[in-house]
Amino acid sequence: MDAKQLHNQVHEYIQSKREEYIADLGALIEIESVGTASEGEYVFGKGSARAIDKMLDIGGGYGFKTENHDYYCASLIYGESQEEMGIVAHLDVVPAGEGWTYPPYKLTVENELLIGRGTEDDKGPAVAALYALRFFKDNGIKLPFSLRLILGGDEERGMNDLPYFLKTHKAPFFSFTPDSEFPVCTGEKGIGKLDVKLPAILENIEYMEGGTVTNAVAGKAFAVVKNISADSLKNADGISVEYVDGKAKITATGKTAHAALPEEGQNAIAMLASYLLDNVSLNDSERKSLEFLKITCAEYLGTQLNIQDSTELMGYLTCVGGLLKTVDGALVQNFNIRFPRSGSWQNIKENAAAVAANYGGVIVKDTHSDGYCFDPNQPEIQALTEACELVTGEDSKPYTMGGGTYARSFPNTVAFGSTIAKYRGLLGEGRGKAHDRDEYLSVAEFEKSVEIFVLSIAKIAEIKK
Repeated sequence: MDAKQLHNQVHEYIQSKREEYIADLGALIEIESVGTASEGEYVFGKGSARAIDKMLDIGGGYGFKTENHDYYCASLIYGESQEEMGIVAHLDVVPAGEGWTYPPYKLTVENELLIGRGTEDDKGPAVAALYALRFFKDNGIKLPFSLRLILGGDEERGMNDLPYFLKTHKAPFFSFTPDSEFPVCTGEKGIGKLDVKLPAILENIEYMEGGTVTNAVAGKAFAVVKNISADSLKNADGISVEYVDGKAKITATGKTAHAALPEEGQNAIAMLASYLLDNVSLNDSERKSLEFLKITCAEYLGTQLNIQDSTELMGYLTCVGGLLKTVDGALVQNFNIRFPRSGSWQNIKENAAAVAANYGGVIVKDTHSDGYCFDPNQPEIQALTEACELVTGEDSKPYTMGGGTYARSFPNTVAFGSTIAKYRGLLGEGRGKAHDRDEYLSVAEFEKSVEIFVLSIAKIAEIKK
């Protein structure tokens, strides 16, 4: 069967299964699988474990071999060969947050959109992968390798799930993770985090805080200022003031954005620091700390930390001041850094430390993981590219990105799917994306994902014969 005939067959198959896949996805969306602290055997909490149990129940019901890897992750397997190709998805989600138009933990199907927390990231793609396996099984198609669908339980909080799998299992010869967008991503930047402790002896500022997570531009920040009169603070764009018991709570509102796309945001920490410097009486250490926050959080290329870098293939380094906290009377600013050059972290840390020292700051914590890069001409990458072009009818040149997926921590893996650009943004600004309110995956994206996955697997099977 040629690729076009196979495409037509898969297209008809997945359309005939629409009621079934909606029911399966709905059963998963109902589970609030936000990772939490360990609860007995449930290493990432009961929500994550319930989602794993449900997916194993669904997959087992369709006749697939199931494996529960002690609730770190799980597997559904088609085939008997010891050689395996993998699809790596996850079932944990981020908290829903507020402001949803639709119930986050109930699947809503409206205007050809599948809406609910996890529909895009990553329960929807996980179910699409399951239906790719079902296509081969239901049609009795034998492959020269087994297919292993790995279902993680801790992608959102730290990816501590897959290392456990690798302790007892060999990684498949090739895998993709449908936790990004089509076409295939052949490279991800390294991701590092720095915590800088600043010297502020808080005298006039009682408390200061900004952002909610480390991997996003801080959308809000606030400071509580003591000994200040109600008429001493000037009006400013993005700044609001609330007076309580002789203190002022000053809040800056910017615009949040993912750390991989910081150009879409406006950092509220920098806005707040600038306002405090211009309007509040400060001691020398407070002023020094705020000057550091103002310059380093206002830009996203790392120039103020002297860590700027770029490569032709991976693009430019980005640096986001995402989370500011007051810890034991000291200010601690976290920076999320996406760097294009593997092996460069030590130099980045040393340069940032030198700049921080000029303001009395010191790095108190750092972590990092290098990125990855695949040759776009590798046969498996070409197979994915060709499948994507056939289904979408669009040029599907591989890309690289600053985001982080399982591909950086699981051998022989690339990010591939499941969103398609022309189906994005249908619910307006701040809605519909992964981690957004009213998160969605369109019916078209889901069904095309199944088609692309099947064609990709079939093309790789031809390579392996």
